Amino acid sequence: MKAYSGLARVYDYLLSGVDYEEWADYLEELFICFNVDPRQRILDLACGTGNSTLPWAERGYDVCGVDISEEMLAVARDKTGARNLPIRFIQQDLRRMSLPEQGDVAVLYQDGLNYLLNTADLRQAFRSIYKCLRPGGYFIFNVNMVDLLPTGQSPQISFLDESEMTLVWESAYTNEESIWRIHLIAFLRENGGKYYKIEEEHRERSHSRKELETIFTETGWCLQACLKAFTLNEPTPQERNIFYVIQREGI
Repeated sequence: MKAYSGLARVYDYLLSGVDYEEWADYLEELFICFNVDPRQRILDLACGTGNSTLPWAERGYDVCGVDISEEMLAVARDKTGARNLPIRFIQQDLRRMSLPEQGDVAVLYQDGLNYLLNTADLRQAFRSIYKCLRPGGYFIFNVNMVDLLPTGQSPQISFLDESEMTLVWESAYTNEESIWRIHLIAFLRENGGKYYKIEEEHRERSHSRKELETIFTETGWCLQACLKAFTLNEPTPQERNIFYVIQREGI
């Protein structure tokens, strides 16, 4: 079950409550606060169906979207084609990127790094992103502290039943592995009344500040800030959504 292969068809519906313009506003505030300049070329990593990428192009940035899922990128390309926006989308693994041009800023949000489940993969990703930025470039990203989610060790069943789709998902957090698992089954109504079945498993892991700071040092990054989401304040121990601003060495 490859994550986000079938789910690409309903991903935008499931995240319809996310205000991507608000996310871009916040990152532009961070650009100013931390003197992120120049910032002409933005790399939008784990960009999914492109909703996080579109605001950058519409604001005049040269932006490149990168994602591991070709199915998600197909949706993204349809959107940009309809809007006639000059966005490049590239299908690559975050841990093994090789882009045609270096960026000034890399951004990544919506739990993208939580899908890397061990320190080796995290270290590999930070080294890969490092190479894709110019010396002195910035990487701004968020992590979701899934160990603080209101879910227990026993699986919890939830469902969504609407006229065009039915979704059922089972979620649970295991302390031994520090992994939050979501097993999802969806039935999507097709033309003619038939249903198409999707089955996927998603796994996310919390990454502590101590763990991340160790990797920053090992891979050549300088930590500029650790922030409570959408603020300029330090996060509390119970904060679930945390942003990091780090800078590539070699200014």
